[in-house]
Amino acid sequence: MSITRRELLRRAGLLGVASLIPTFSACAADDVGGEAADDTGTGGTDGTGGPADDLPIYAWEGDPGPASVFTHGVASGDPLADSVILWTRISPDDPSAEVFFEAALDPEFGQRVAAGYLGTSDETRDHTIKLDLDGLDPATTYYYRFWVQGVVSPIGRTRTAPDGASDHLRFVVCSCSSLAHGYFHGYRHIGTRADIDAVIHLGDYIYEYASGAYGDIREYEPAHECLALADYRMRHAQYKRDADLQAAHRQHPFITTWDDHEVANDGFTDGAENHTADEGDWSTRKAAGKQAYFEWMPVREGEPGRIYRQLSYGDLVDLIVLDTRLEGREEQVTLSESDSLEQINDPERQLLGAEQEAWLLERLSTSTSQWKLLAQQILMGQIILQAGSGGEPNRPFITDPWDGYEAARRTVYAHIADNDIADVVVLTGDIHTSWANELTANPADPAVYDPDTGEGAVSVEFVTPGITSPGLPVDMATINLLLASNPHVKWVELEHRGYMTIDVNVDRIHCDWWHIEQDQIVLPDPVTPVHAQAYVVETLVSRLILGSEPAAEKADPPPLAP
Repeated sequence: MSITRRELLRRAGLLGVASLIPTFSACAADDVGGEAADDTGTGGTDGTGGPADDLPIYAWEGDPGPASVFTHGVASGDPLADSVILWTRISPDDPSAEVFFEAALDPEFGQRVAAGYLGTSDETRDHTIKLDLDGLDPATTYYYRFWVQGVVSPIGRTRTAPDGASDHLRFVVCSCSSLAHGYFHGYRHIGTRADIDAVIHLGDYIYEYASGAYGDIREYEPAHECLALADYRMRHAQYKRDADLQAAHRQHPFITTWDDHEVANDGFTDGAENHTADEGDWSTRKAAGKQAYFEWMPVREGEPGRIYRQLSYGDLVDLIVLDTRLEGREEQVTLSESDSLEQINDPERQLLGAEQEAWLLERLSTSTSQWKLLAQQILMGQIILQAGSGGEPNRPFITDPWDGYEAARRTVYAHIADNDIADVVVLTGDIHTSWANELTANPADPAVYDPDTGEGAVSVEFVTPGITSPGLPVDMATINLLLASNPHVKWVELEHRGYMTIDVNVDRIHCDWWHIEQDQIVLPDPVTPVHAQAYVVETLVSRLILGSEPAAEKADPPPLAP
């Protein structure tokens, strides 16, 4: 379970920092043995029943442990072309029990590629287990499971990224799952889709509030606001017990970043709107939220506290994952202050922080993939209430998104334009609503941007609604006023919950929004999202085209985990 220096350096190049998670190497596909002998997956004295390969088998003597061993399910994430993170959490009566894992090319585990003992779970990581399974084949679906005390976990399904040429990818994009506002029907539906390469989660995976403080459909554990490490761990544990969220994790690898509610509402580097002096030291609270996140999420771990990274999907997609929340953000400006516009336009004002900003610009410049997807948290396109004099937008409507950090936004836009970087697409969460935007330095100035042709746009932005977090129930007159003042906003829907799918090929990216009615979110009975809208961006042109129907599903996807 060691990782070579060469591999450390390779991953440092891919992710910006080397992974510190223990690595376990799989055997090559052509070394896999034959069919399993009576492998029912139900345990017994010899575990798996002895598949016909040279890998170890799980052995357990005596009565099995409690059924609650795998209360929190299984998950995978951060796929590379040759590796993926596998995750579970051990909850037996004896948490020091030894853990065994298996990975295979088939859900029956007749073609195992890796197996072995991982040691025991550790209370210093809240008994979570995270493994970097290496030596895998690119663009390949694998199935995995864990064993503890003679008890087997649910079977998980994951998929590696392609290496080199790739012609078709499909991702889910989602965010903002306030457990107190309803039920995770969107996650359940994501778990039924077999043709997804990965789920991109843009933050607000948990919410830190006390029960009843923001939503009252479900109670939180703990009932009080999360402040300490034990609180954040308990909140993550509650989320991971949700059957619908478990279903999504079990079927797909997740690529995640945090937003504010993983620690506290409207957070920034040195504080948060939802943190007061009587709640203790901010840096201690922030460190606790980050630690619980890294323990409970299937993400690679490198430099402590750092979440931004890059993952490549062959020559088709570079996924550049940002931290617009905690890494380098200065405090949000209060619009009532007389110098608020001066602050917002301060060229030294930071959103990403100098180090991450330089990293992002370098990644955009050096990417060798066709599409550059920026997975980030907050709305990048402007929200203009009405155009001001001289073609300049008036003061921002809210200052938590990129609107409150104008110099940082212009730096990114100018870098894309000045370096002729094509096919950049921004994926956004946080705002609980659905948007399709063309991104331009000044949408109010016709000399800068032509909304009819898209001339002057440097990128496009697709914004996903929340899984459950509330939108804004507004009338069509308000929406029409918003669209009239914002010609770069091609579509906006402010009420429904749901998620997006992003279908990618060499010619275009097709984005579909899947929506659930508000009155259905609060009911526990399963609900199927309906297709709400589609927009397409074609290669080499930063212009949005209205779609007429959902992108066709990928043909013959690998079977879902049973």
